[in-house]
Amino acid sequence: MIQLGETEIRVLGVMIEKSLTQASGYPMTINAILLGANQLQNRDPVVEYSEAQVATALGDLIHRKLAAQAPPEPGARANRFVHRAVEEFHWDRREQAIMAELLLRGHQTAGELRSRASRMTLFADIAAVLTTLEELQRREPQFVEELSREPGRSTTRFRHLLSNDEAERSMESSAVSEQSAAQVLPSESSAMVIESSIRASPSAGNFDYEARFEGIERRLEAIERDMHRIRALIE
Repeated sequence: MIQLGETEIRVLGVMIEKSLTQASGYPMTINAILLGANQLQNRDPVVEYSEAQVATALGDLIHRKLAAQAPPEPGARANRFVHRAVEEFHWDRREQAIMAELLLRGHQTAGELRSRASRMTLFADIAAVLTTLEELQRREPQFVEELSREPGRSTTRFRHLLSNDEAERSMESSAVSEQSAAQVLPSESSAMVIESSIRASPSAGNFDYEARFEGIERRLEAIERDMHRIRALIE
């Protein structure tokens, strides 16, 4: 099973959510993904990622074939990106909605999922949610698991299996420290990270990026060294 980091989880969740709720704004630019990742509503925890963090996460998703650059439109001023969860995981619309909610808000009950995921697709009742959860649990690999009932709770909660619990628990604290480090990156680094991932990805198609990549490897190495030094100071 693929194990994603917390920023990748948030970015993938945002892209699935927006593909189901805002068709006019999908495919998405990096800035739109950033706004979606940091929005206050329908998010737990609320984070404040930088553009560099989102670009790095998007590049990682492209490398894992879970995202791709959309074909450029005439006159477009910014690259746009799509998720590929349907192609890779074969989720139907209901499964996408449930997984998006789990990616964006973490552990939830079936009742919470019905209330929250219904903005993406209709769930007539909790039984419909449970049926979808059961299907996701039966898949190979398994995408969802039911957690043990916690003291004081009358119902159980569910979690996605695209990351481990430790990654989910660390989301809020690591987002703050990584943001501080990422903010020192040059503004061009976001495009550099994305373009490097697109070049390496088989899903990139036949776009010619060769002229835009001269010296990127050397600059990325220098940025990585700087990031290590910054993280060492923060920690």
